[in-house]
Amino acid sequence: MFKRLFSWWQEDVLLKESLDESASAIDKASEMFSFAMEVVTNYPDEEANVYAMDRELNQTQVDIRKKVLEHLAINPNQDVTASLVLISIIIDIERVGDLAKNITELTQIARGKLINPTYDTVVAEIRKKIEASTVTTRKAFADADPEKAKQVMSVYTWISNTCDAHLQTIAGDQDLEVRTAVAYCLLFRYFKRISLHLRNIASSVVNPFHKLGYKPE
Repeated sequence: MFKRLFSWWQEDVLLKESLDESASAIDKASEMFSFAMEVVTNYPDEEANVYAMDRELNQTQVDIRKKVLEHLAINPNQDVTASLVLISIIIDIERVGDLAKNITELTQIARGKLINPTYDTVVAEIRKKIEASTVTTRKAFADADPEKAKQVMSVYTWISNTCDAHLQTIAGDQDLEVRTAVAYCLLFRYFKRISLHLRNIASSVVNPFHKLGYKPE
Protein backbone atom coordinates (compact mmCIF):
# COMPACT_ATOMS: atom_id res chain seq x y z
CA MET A 1 0.00 0.00 0.00
CA PHE A 2 2.71 2.48 0.99
CA LYS A 3 4.59 2.28 -2.31
CA ARG A 4 1.39 3.19 -4.13
CA LEU A 5 0.72 6.08 -1.74
CA PHE A 6 4.34 7.16 -2.01
CA SER A 7 4.08 7.48 -5.78
CA TRP A 8 0.89 9.54 -5.41
CA TRP A 9 2.50 11.83 -2.84
CA GLN A 10 5.35 12.60 -5.24
CA GLU A 11 2.82 13.86 -7.81
CA ASP A 12 0.87 16.17 -5.49
CA VAL A 13 2.59 19.40 -4.40
CA LEU A 14 0.98 19.68 -0.96
CA LEU A 15 1.40 16.01 -0.10
CA LYS A 16 4.98 16.02 -1.42
CA GLU A 17 5.77 18.98 0.84
CA SER A 18 4.13 17.18 3.77
CA LEU A 19 6.13 14.05 3.01
CA ASP A 20 9.40 15.99 2.98
CA GLU A 21 8.49 17.83 6.17
CA SER A 22 7.62 14.55 7.89
CA ALA A 23 11.04 13.13 7.03
CA SER A 24 12.69 16.28 8.40
CA ALA A 25 10.54 16.01 11.51
CA ILE A 26 11.92 12.52 12.14
CA ASP A 27 15.41 14.05 12.01
CA LYS A 28 14.36 16.70 14.53
CA ALA A 29 12.83 14.11 16.87
CA SER A 30 16.01 12.05 16.60
CA GLU A 31 18.11 15.11 17.46
CA MET A 32 15.87 15.80 20.45
CA PHE A 33 16.25 12.26 21.76
CA SER A 34 20.04 12.30 21.50
CA PHE A 35 20.15 15.70 23.16
CA ALA A 36 17.83 14.51 25.95
CA MET A 37 20.05 11.52 26.66
CA GLU A 38 23.05 13.83 26.97
CA VAL A 39 21.10 15.92 29.46
CA VAL A 40 20.08 12.96 31.59
CA THR A 41 23.47 11.20 31.57
CA ASN A 42 25.92 14.13 31.39
CA TYR A 43 23.75 16.92 32.78
CA PRO A 44 24.83 19.86 30.58
CA ASP A 45 23.30 23.22 31.45
CA GLU A 46 21.33 23.42 28.21
CA GLU A 47 18.01 21.82 29.09
CA ALA A 48 16.04 24.77 27.71
CA ASN A 49 17.22 23.95 24.18
CA VAL A 50 15.00 20.88 24.03
CA TYR A 51 11.94 23.07 24.54
CA ALA A 52 12.92 25.22 21.56
CA MET A 53 13.31 22.08 19.44
CA ASP A 54 9.94 20.86 20.68
CA ARG A 55 8.29 24.09 19.55
CA GLU A 56 9.81 23.64 16.09
CA LEU A 57 8.48 20.09 15.91
CA ASN A 58 5.03 21.21 17.05
CA GLN A 59 4.99 23.88 14.34
CA THR A 60 5.91 21.27 11.73
CA GLN A 61 2.96 19.18 12.87
CA VAL A 62 0.64 22.18 12.48
CA ASP A 63 2.04 22.95 9.01
CA ILE A 64 1.55 19.37 7.83
CA ARG A 65 -2.00 19.25 9.14
CA LYS A 66 -2.75 22.51 7.34
CA LYS A 67 -1.34 21.24 4.04
CA VAL A 68 -3.20 17.95 4.30
CA LEU A 69 -6.42 19.85 4.98
CA GLU A 70 -5.78 22.12 1.99
CA HIS A 71 -5.13 19.06 -0.16
CA LEU A 72 -8.42 17.48 0.88
CA ALA A 73 -10.27 20.74 0.28
CA ILE A 74 -8.93 20.86 -3.27
CA ASN A 75 -9.28 17.09 -3.89
CA PRO A 76 -12.11 15.92 -1.59
CA ASN A 77 -12.51 12.61 -3.38
CA GLN A 78 -8.84 11.71 -3.76
CA ASP A 79 -6.06 10.34 -1.59
CA VAL A 80 -8.04 10.28 1.67
CA THR A 81 -6.01 7.29 2.86
CA ALA A 82 -2.73 9.04 2.07
CA SER A 83 -3.87 12.05 4.08
CA LEU A 84 -4.87 9.90 7.05
CA VAL A 85 -1.51 8.10 6.96
CA LEU A 86 0.42 11.38 7.00
CA ILE A 87 -1.64 12.73 9.91
CA SER A 88 -1.05 9.51 11.85
CA ILE A 89 2.69 9.59 11.15
CA ILE A 90 3.23 13.18 12.25
CA ILE A 91 1.37 12.52 15.50
CA ASP A 92 3.80 9.69 16.28
CA ILE A 93 6.80 11.85 15.38
CA GLU A 94 5.55 14.65 17.62
CA ARG A 95 5.10 12.19 20.48
CA VAL A 96 8.75 11.11 20.16
CA GLY A 97 9.68 14.76 20.64
CA ASP A 98 7.42 15.07 23.68
CA LEU A 99 8.97 11.99 25.25
CA ALA A 100 12.47 13.31 24.61
CA LYS A 101 11.44 16.46 26.46
CA ASN A 102 10.12 14.28 29.31
CA ILE A 103 13.50 12.53 29.50
CA THR A 104 15.29 15.82 30.18
CA GLU A 105 12.91 16.45 33.07
CA LEU A 106 14.08 13.28 34.82
CA THR A 107 17.09 15.20 36.15
CA GLN A 108 14.65 17.22 38.24
CA ILE A 109 13.21 14.04 39.76
CA ALA A 110 16.60 12.43 40.36
CA ARG A 111 18.12 15.78 41.38
CA GLY A 112 21.05 15.13 39.09
CA LYS A 113 22.15 12.94 36.23
CA LEU A 114 21.22 9.27 35.99
CA ILE A 115 24.43 7.32 36.45
CA ASN A 116 24.42 3.89 38.10
CA PRO A 117 26.72 0.94 37.33
CA THR A 118 23.81 -1.49 37.49
CA TYR A 119 21.92 0.24 34.68
CA ASP A 120 24.51 2.25 32.71
CA THR A 121 25.23 -0.51 30.20
CA VAL A 122 21.63 -1.32 29.31
CA VAL A 123 20.68 2.37 29.13
CA ALA A 124 23.54 2.97 26.69
CA GLU A 125 22.54 -0.07 24.65
CA ILE A 126 18.89 0.96 24.40
CA ARG A 127 19.92 4.51 23.51
CA LYS A 128 22.12 3.19 20.71
CA LYS A 129 19.31 1.01 19.35
CA ILE A 130 16.77 3.84 19.44
CA GLU A 131 19.16 6.22 17.70
CA ALA A 132 19.81 3.61 15.02
CA SER A 133 16.08 2.93 14.72
CA THR A 134 15.29 6.59 14.07
CA VAL A 135 17.76 6.56 11.17
CA THR A 136 16.27 3.33 9.82
CA THR A 137 12.74 4.67 10.30
CA ARG A 138 13.54 7.76 8.27
CA LYS A 139 15.03 5.67 5.46
CA ALA A 140 12.09 3.27 5.51
CA PHE A 141 9.64 6.17 5.35
CA ALA A 142 11.52 8.31 2.80
CA ASP A 143 12.30 5.38 0.48
CA ALA A 144 9.14 3.32 1.09
CA ASP A 145 11.40 0.44 2.07
CA PRO A 146 9.48 -2.45 3.71
CA GLU A 147 12.62 -4.34 4.76
CA LYS A 148 13.93 -1.40 6.76
CA ALA A 149 10.47 -0.94 8.26
CA LYS A 150 10.46 -4.54 9.44
CA GLN A 151 13.88 -3.99 11.06
CA VAL A 152 12.46 -1.14 13.13
CA MET A 153 9.49 -3.24 14.17
CA SER A 154 11.78 -6.08 15.20
CA VAL A 155 13.96 -3.79 17.33
CA TYR A 156 10.85 -2.59 19.16
CA THR A 157 10.22 -6.12 20.40
CA TRP A 158 13.70 -6.31 21.93
CA ILE A 159 13.45 -2.86 23.51
CA SER A 160 9.99 -3.56 24.89
CA ASN A 161 11.05 -6.83 26.51
CA THR A 162 14.27 -5.34 27.85
CA CYS A 163 12.51 -2.35 29.39
CA ASP A 164 9.85 -4.54 31.02
CA ALA A 165 12.53 -6.80 32.51
CA HIS A 166 14.45 -3.87 33.97
CA LEU A 167 11.32 -2.34 35.48
CA GLN A 168 11.03 -5.55 37.48
CA THR A 169 14.69 -5.30 38.46
CA ILE A 170 14.29 -1.73 39.67
CA ALA A 171 11.21 -2.65 41.67
CA GLY A 172 13.34 -5.05 43.70
CA ASP A 173 16.49 -2.93 43.91
CA GLN A 174 16.86 -1.99 47.56
CA ASP A 175 20.02 0.03 46.92
CA LEU A 176 18.35 2.73 44.82
CA GLU A 177 17.08 5.90 46.43
CA VAL A 178 13.38 6.47 45.81
CA ARG A 179 13.90 9.46 43.51
CA THR A 180 16.49 7.60 41.46
CA ALA A 181 14.28 4.51 41.20
CA VAL A 182 11.33 6.61 40.00
CA ALA A 183 13.51 8.35 37.41
CA TYR A 184 14.87 5.07 36.07
CA CYS A 185 11.38 3.55 35.90
CA LEU A 186 10.17 6.53 33.88
CA LEU A 187 13.24 6.41 31.64
CA PHE A 188 12.60 2.78 30.71
CA ARG A 189 8.93 3.53 30.10
CA TYR A 190 9.88 6.46 27.87
CA PHE A 191 12.32 4.24 25.97
CA LYS A 192 9.56 1.75 25.31
CA ARG A 193 7.09 4.42 24.21
CA ILE A 194 9.59 6.09 21.86
CA SER A 195 10.37 2.76 20.25
CA LEU A 196 6.63 2.09 19.93
CA HIS A 197 6.08 5.37 18.09
CA LEU A 198 8.95 4.56 15.73
CA ARG A 199 7.35 1.16 15.13
CA ASN A 200 4.06 2.89 14.35
CA ILE A 201 5.75 5.10 11.75
CA ALA A 202 7.55 2.13 10.22
CA SER A 203 4.35 0.10 10.12
CA SER A 204 2.88 2.62 7.67
CA VAL A 205 5.31 1.22 5.09
CA VAL A 206 4.18 -2.40 5.43
CA ASN A 207 0.59 -2.29 6.72
CA PRO A 208 -2.74 -0.96 5.44
CA PHE A 209 -4.06 2.09 7.28
CA HIS A 210 -6.40 0.17 9.58
CA LYS A 211 -3.45 -1.88 10.88
CA LEU A 212 -0.92 0.88 11.48
CA GLY A 213 1.10 0.11 14.60
CA TYR A 214 0.59 -3.65 14.39
CA LYS A 215 2.84 -6.47 13.23
CA PRO A 216 3.12 -6.79 9.44
CA GLU A 217 0.73 -9.22 7.84
